[in-house]
Amino acid sequence: MLDFASLLVAIGFATAFLAAILLAAWKTTRRDGFLFSCAVGTLLVAVSVGFSTVDSIDPSWWAQGLGLGLLLAGEASLYGSAAQFRLGTSPGPRIILATVLSVVPVLLSLFAGYNGLAYSVSYAGSAALLLLVAHQFWLARAEAPMTATGIAALYFLVGLSFLPRAVLVLTRDGLITAGPPRNWAQDLSLILIIGAIPALGAMTMALSQIRTAHAHRREALTDSLTGLMNRRALFDTHDVSIPPYCVAILFDIDEFKAINDTHGHAMGDRVIALFAKALKLDLPADASAARIGGEEFALILRDIGVDEALRLADAVRRRFIDLAASEVGLPCTASAGLAASGPLGMRTDRILADADRALYEAKRAGRNRVMVGRPSQLPAQASAPTDMGNIGG
Repeated sequence: MLDFASLLVAIGFATAFLAAILLAAWKTTRRDGFLFSCAVGTLLVAVSVGFSTVDSIDPSWWAQGLGLGLLLAGEASLYGSAAQFRLGTSPGPRIILATVLSVVPVLLSLFAGYNGLAYSVSYAGSAALLLLVAHQFWLARAEAPMTATGIAALYFLVGLSFLPRAVLVLTRDGLITAGPPRNWAQDLSLILIIGAIPALGAMTMALSQIRTAHAHRREALTDSLTGLMNRRALFDTHDVSIPPYCVAILFDIDEFKAINDTHGHAMGDRVIALFAKALKLDLPADASAARIGGEEFALILRDIGVDEALRLADAVRRRFIDLAASEVGLPCTASAGLAASGPLGMRTDRILADADRALYEAKRAGRNRVMVGRPSQLPAQASAPTDMGNIGG
C-alpha cells in the first residue's frame, strides 16, 4: 500500500493552496460570493487533513474527531457554495444544517467508543455531501455547460469513492479500530482526490470568469436607468430582420426637454423610469423592450396583429399618464408610432424607420396618441400613416 501519511500531506498542501487562490480571486472581484464560501470549505478540508495526518501517526480520539468533523464541515461549506452559485442565496443555513446532520452522528459514535463506526459514518456523510455538491453544479450547467458539467462529474466521482471506504471499515475493521483504516479503497480515494483538486480549482476559477463575463455582457446590453435593453441589445436580438407578423412600436415622451428644463434632470430620470415601468407591465414574454436613446423607447412584439398591438401601445400610453400624475404629480404624455412586418418579414432598420415616421406623424398631429404607419415597401401614395391608427386624444 502507498504511504498513507504522505498522501494526506499532499492533499493538505493542495487544498491549502487552492483555498488561498480562491480567496484571492474573491477579494479581487467581490462579485461571486460563492468563491468565498468555496475558499472557506477548502480551508476547512485542509485543516482537517492536518488532524487526520496526526491521527495516522499517533491515533487518538481527539485528532480523529477534529479531522473527521472539520472534513464534514468543509464539505458542507462546499455544498453551501454550490447552492449559492446556482441560486444566489445565502449559503449559511445550508452549511449549518448539513454540518450538524453530518458531524453529530460521528461525534456520537466517538463518544460511545466506536471509532470504526465514526470513520464509516463520516465517509458516508462525505459521500452524501459531495454528491449534493455535484447535483447543485449539474442543475446549474445551463450557465456554463461544459465547465459546470465537468465540476459536477469530478465531485460525483470523488463522492462515490468514499462509499467503498465506508463499507470496508465496517466489514474488515469493525466498530472499533486501532487507527485510521488502511485498504485499497482508502488509497484509491486519496489518489483520486489528489488528482481532482487542481482540476476542480481550475474549473471553479473558470466558472467564476464565465459568470463575470456574462455579467459584463448583460451590463453592456442593459440600460442602467430603466433595466430595459439598450439600443445595442435590441439590434443584437434582431440582428438583420424582423420575422413575419411582428410589430415594432416606437414611443417618445412628449415635451421631455421642458420637463428637464423646468424640473431638473433628476425629475427627468424619474419620468423616464416611470415610462419604463408602464412599458414593462403586462408585456408578452417574447417581447423585446428597449430604451434606444434619451426619452425614446422601442418595443418589438412577435406573432401579433396590428389591432392588438395598437391596443397594447395605447394601454402603455395611458398607464404612463396615470403613473406620472400619481407618483411625481406631472401631466406627462407620450406618443407612439407603430409598424408591422407583414407576412414576409422585414429588415430591422426598415420597420423601425416606418415606426419612426408614424411617431413623427403622431407628434405632428398633436402628441399624446398612437398612429399606425404603412410599410415603406408599399407604393408611395399609401406610405403615410393612416388616421385609423390615431386613438389618442
